[in-house]
Amino acid sequence: MSGPRDAGVRRPVGPARLALLLLAWALLAVSACGKMPRVIVLNDPLTAEEHVELGVAYEHKGELDAAIREYEKALRKNGELFQARVNLGNARLAKREYDKAREEYRRALAIRPADPEATNNLAWAAILSGKDREDAAAKMEAVISRPANRKPQFLDTWGVLQNVMGKPAAADHAFAEAERICLAQGASACPPDVLGEIRRHRAGGSAP
Repeated sequence: MSGPRDAGVRRPVGPARLALLLLAWALLAVSACGKMPRVIVLNDPLTAEEHVELGVAYEHKGELDAAIREYEKALRKNGELFQARVNLGNARLAKREYDKAREEYRRALAIRPADPEATNNLAWAAILSGKDREDAAAKMEAVISRPANRKPQFLDTWGVLQNVMGKPAAADHAFAEAERICLAQGASACPPDVLGEIRRHRAGGSAP
């Protein structure tokens, strides 16, 4: 899709890996419910990265609230974990919590300035919320000004953003370039669903 993008490589947790992670939490829960009159100190056995993995697994199942909890746990362990910030923003965006999503993307960009994926998703938060579009446009323009970032999905986002800002000529130029690059790259690099979304946006649709 050329809507909000996942930064970096986000792979679902494998069944065995997920089972081990969930077993760790189950053992903690059993310990907490014991009848023994003793003080139990619970330590989170998972790393920040493992909480992100769990969050991704929940997100793939559509359990956004559970995913958000895992990303927040990851960030409590490591507030500079870029992937957790972007993933949390994505989950907030999926819940239409646009202000919260925008804040997470901005925090992600403070960690990794001008990251194209986070900037792209920040632009979608602006598109869908109607807020801070000028700021998002400035950041997005800086990203796509670099030749390496002139990818169909980013140009598509730029086109939608230009459209909602009342600049149809600039939008059409972006869509045309995105479509041209997509066709030149072929289906292996630019899947049919990406090309279809670019064409839909060019025809007047702005939803991700």
